[in-house]
This record gives sequence, C-alpha cells and structure tokens, in this order.
Amino acid sequence: MIRKLALGAAIAAAALPAAAQTPATGGVNLYPQISGEADLRVFSQSTVSATERRQRGTNIFSRGELAAGLFLSPEFSIQGVIVWEPVGEVEPNGGTTGFRYQAAYTEELKLDWRPTQRINLYAGKFSAPFGRGHHDFPGLLLDVRAHEVYLIRESVGVGGTFTYVSDARFGEHEVSVAAFGYDTSFLSETAFTRKRCCEGEFERYSRNSRRQGGPGNTGQFDNVAISLDGDNMPFLPNTSYHLALLSRGPGVDGTKRETGFAAGLRHEIRWSEETRTLLFGEFVQFRGAGGNPREEGPELLDGFGMGTGERGEVTANERRRFTTVGAQTRHGPWRATLGFQRDERKRSENPVPRATYIEASVGRDLPLNFRLDVGYQRSIGGESREDKADAVIAVLGWRASF
Repeated sequence: MIRKLALGAAIAAAALPAAAQTPATGGVNLYPQISGEADLRVFSQSTVSATERRQRGTNIFSRGELAAGLFLSPEFSIQGVIVWEPVGEVEPNGGTTGFRYQAAYTEELKLDWRPTQRINLYAGKFSAPFGRGHHDFPGLLLDVRAHEVYLIRESVGVGGTFTYVSDARFGEHEVSVAAFGYDTSFLSETAFTRKRCCEGEFERYSRNSRRQGGPGNTGQFDNVAISLDGDNMPFLPNTSYHLALLSRGPGVDGTKRETGFAAGLRHEIRWSEETRTLLFGEFVQFRGAGGNPREEGPELLDGFGMGTGERGEVTANERRRFTTVGAQTRHGPWRATLGFQRDERKRSENPVPRATYIEASVGRDLPLNFRLDVGYQRSIGGESREDKADAVIAVLGWRASF
C-alpha cells in the first residue's frame, strides 16, 4: 500500500504543474490535466442501551475516499480511488474508543478509454457494477451497511458501459458489463492496520490471498457482473432505476458459485424550488451466498452418544437478502432522513438471526464544504434474536473538488 500511495503522489505531482499552467483561453483544454474529489466523514456512535453490555459506549471512527483522474487526452485517463475506513469491529464496553483499526487501501486504479460519447471501456482494478446504495444512500449509516454487504470490490479485470438509448422521448439507458478476478496483487495491500491473514475477524488483512477464501477469490477471471441503469425519462419524471446480475466462483472454502440480483429505484418529488423529497429503495439477494462455504460443524459423537471433543465439517447453504427503503426531504441547506434496512440470512448450518435497522436524522450543509447530521438508530437482531441496541449518532462530513 505504501508503494501505491507513493505512486499516486508521483502521478499527481507530475500532472499538477501541467494542470496549474493550463490557461483559460476560449475553453481550450490542455493535457495532461488532473481533477478529483475528496470526501471525509467522522462518526460518533454512542450506544446508550444494548442487550450486550460490550456494545454500550461511544465509538468514534472515520471513513473517506480520495478519487482522482489523470487525463492524458479527452479520451484516455487514469482513474484512482484511495479509501480510508475501519476494517475491524469495535466494542466500547462502556467506555470511549477512537479511530481503532483504521486502514487505507486502493479501491480503484484503472485505465479509462472513451472512444465515443456513448462508450466507456476500462481495465485495471475497480468495483464491479452491482448495487449502487453504497454510493448514493443518504442518512447516517445506510450507505455504510450497503458498502459492507454488497459492494463488489477488489475486482481486477475489464469492463465497459454502453449508452444504448439517449433520446428526449425515452430518456437515457445504459448497460454495464465487467469480467474480473479477485485482486491478490500488491495493489491489495493495506496501510496502517495490517493484520496477518487470517487471524481474527477483519474485513481486510495486510494483503489479499487465496487462502482467505470468499466468493470470487478463485485465482481466475471467472466472475461477471452486468447492470442496467436509466433516468431522464419523460414518462417517469425525476425517476431512475438500477438492475444488476452477478456471478462469482467459490474460493478455497466454497462449494458453489454465488449468484446475486440487485434492483434499485429512486424518485424525487419537487414540492417547490427549495423543497424536495427523495424516495429511495434497493433490494439485493444472493443465492449460494459466500460460495456455500465449508464450516466447522457440531461436535462429533461416539458410538455411545457421547461427545468426542472433535468437530466435523459441514457445508453452509445460504440465501441472503438485504433490503433498504427510505426518504429524505431537503429544504435549502436543511435535510431530514428516515431509513429502514433488513438483513436476512437463511442458512442450513450455523444460523444467523435476522437484523433490522431503523434510523432517523436531521442535517444541515455548513460553510467551507462541511456538513453535519445528527440522529438516532435502533437495531434489532444480529447475533441473537433478542439483541436490541439504541444509539445516538453524529456525522461531520467534508467534501471538496479540485
């Protein structure tokens, strides 16, 4: 990861002088040039009551990304995204924890080619075109959970987008396709929190490897995703849709291909020039979730029905469904958001109870590109059906373009 950060800094340093020296002459663009966006959020999650006492307390953490593009010409560019987020679960246990298990890594680094206005081709490391909630859900933690459950990242391969309809009568509709493998190269290295694979339950280790398993981690380019998107439809004003299919091969711990389906819908009601309400929802389902992995089963019994102290191996057939619905009303710089999420995992072995999340928040845009949201979250289920937790959450965000 350190090598990647250094490479990114070198690219930016080389491109910035050219961009800085670009004169504003009649709209003529000089190349190469660089542009990008930084987005950082700091969260304070204070769990005021919880069935599990370890969850009570305050956890402060941050999430963010730096996205940049080095444009070599109007058609060719190098696109990169560096992400900063927690990679391990934290239990405050009645106290206050701050920025524990934070890590940075390269989420995207790809060569982008746009031969025409309707065609975009790319190759390198990217997030596959599946669900979109991780990118555009408003609120406190709605996009964070979508990011954790169904963002198909660590994808290395080729892909493209084709706008097959662009008409004032029918709107704009595009299809995206990607074929990819799982990144186990030096591009998957993680900075700061670097855990050896596969010790402990972490979302990321110091570097991806085949032995950590998981869907798509096959060592081959045998994973595929395809999506359809549409908006600007005069017969469905202020409405956009997203449909996607996914197929990933099983890793070393799996026994079956994982298939996924995603469907999302957004609709905006414009009450006045300053007041608008966004209605949004997305449904995602995985069959053979996780590749139907082999897991440790119940204790083996001897011929007399007594425990032997040894455990056998079982295959966990799983179907997973993740649903999000919500609404956000904005009036000038103010906003109010209400959201609902449910994570259902039906497993043949080692069952996991359904988890439900309800959140409500208010927020405001602040000067200097800052924004603040404060709200409440109620969670039910998770480790057991009886688990319940109530939390007060504040999010301070900052976003800037360059």
